Amino acid sequence: MLDFHETFSVLAFALEALQLLILSWLLYNVTTVIYNIYFHPLARFPGPRLAAASEWWQAYVEVIKEESLSKKLLDLHAKYGDVVRIAPNELHFSKPSAYHEIYNVKNRWDRDMKLYRGLADEESLITIPNYARAKKRRDLTAALFSRKNVIDMQHIVQNCLEDTCANIDAHIAAAQPVDVSAAVRCCTLDVICTLCFARTVHAARAPRFAAPAVRALHAASPFLLVFKHFPLVHALTQRVPPALLVRLVPEMRGLVQVREMLQQEVRAAKAAPQRLQVAQQPTVYHALLAAEHALSDTALCDEGALFINAGTDTTGDALALCAVNVLSRADVHAKLLAELVEVWPTLEEPSPRFERLEKLVYLTAVLKESLRLAHGIVQPMTRVVPAEGAVISGQYIPGGTVVAMSNVFVHWNEELFPDAHAFRPERWLARGADLEPWLVAFSKGPRSCLGINLAWAELYMTVATLFRRYDMKLNGVGPEDIVWRDTFIPHHVGPDLTVIAKRRAK
Repeated sequence: MLDFHETFSVLAFALEALQLLILSWLLYNVTTVIYNIYFHPLARFPGPRLAAASEWWQAYVEVIKEESLSKKLLDLHAKYGDVVRIAPNELHFSKPSAYHEIYNVKNRWDRDMKLYRGLADEESLITIPNYARAKKRRDLTAALFSRKNVIDMQHIVQNCLEDTCANIDAHIAAAQPVDVSAAVRCCTLDVICTLCFARTVHAARAPRFAAPAVRALHAASPFLLVFKHFPLVHALTQRVPPALLVRLVPEMRGLVQVREMLQQEVRAAKAAPQRLQVAQQPTVYHALLAAEHALSDTALCDEGALFINAGTDTTGDALALCAVNVLSRADVHAKLLAELVEVWPTLEEPSPRFERLEKLVYLTAVLKESLRLAHGIVQPMTRVVPAEGAVISGQYIPGGTVVAMSNVFVHWNEELFPDAHAFRPERWLARGADLEPWLVAFSKGPRSCLGINLAWAELYMTVATLFRRYDMKLNGVGPEDIVWRDTFIPHHVGPDLTVIAKRRAK
């Protein structure tokens, strides 16, 4: 055994080693900060000094202060100009032209994983950084979301709409207001689950549209920012037993249930692949299990979770915003209803098909304006400039630089969209062809939204059904109550968007 003097010597040595370690850590970080501010290849670009010094500036803005990065960037560009440095190795751009220089079909740029890594436990289409690998994964399920398949399977959308309408009718019978945002999200969740997995959670049938899965998706959204800046937290949550996670965060119950549903689907598909062959419709697991290299169970669940998240909130955001804005403008409401009555004169008749609805000029203008103001994803979608560098917004950007641009800088640009914050469908009637390249709610380029065809079908069919079947009035809310925080998507933090509805007689 060590005597007192030997023990003291060991402790003194350990203390000296710890002090040296702390001093080295401090010296390393001070040196890194000095390098980042004064000697980094991006040192010539303007921006907050703290952002240039450390990645922790963004964490402070998004997690500690709970601010929206996309909205913060509006102030930064007003102060610093068209190109702003928002991290030691990251630039953000504000000119709309820069959007197409970053996100275009010719660019095969990798994704920077800081933004995306928290979106999957292992790997999914959105979290594969390399374009070539991501394209192979995308190609596996592309046919499911093709225009042809969406047209063939549009009865799924209609069936989910019928469930939604039955629930609205129950609200009417009980003299209850309808939370239109919850209603459309329940519908979009049922659609994506049915299309992808040939089963549904029947969210649209939930009393008061209070479906646990929809509420859980909403409650989980802010956690994406925590996972973005603190990957260790994400790693820890993966290891927490589901029952304990629900006890710690009760709002996660619905999310856990969805995850368990996906795990059951994966196990069933792998245990009895013949079941897929006799299914009445193709599902994502038809495609994913046919991959040349077998995906792990976790990766299969990640892919399913990606489709659910992407297929629920973004389309739901646009639909909720559309309903509130249309109902706030009597002239727009009247024009839209007149066009719908012309194509659907008798309510007892089946609703028009998607192919017929997408030819309606005014409905199309209303939907495009809704998508513009809903934005899709509002976080700047990061890309890594290839080794040879690139010219963006007239400036040479060194290879390896992370670059991005939030959709709000296109959709809220006053030169493209005068009175940009106002809901004006008529702008698409006057200048639709000119504005089309600047509608970026589904992003642009080779990694744009895979589900764009399904989203358009849902938008056309849902708006047509709700406004043709129901006479709706806003219930003490308006466009000013559509308040959101940037948590990757626009996370609604305002009051419930409720309407008073009644069935139209004819």
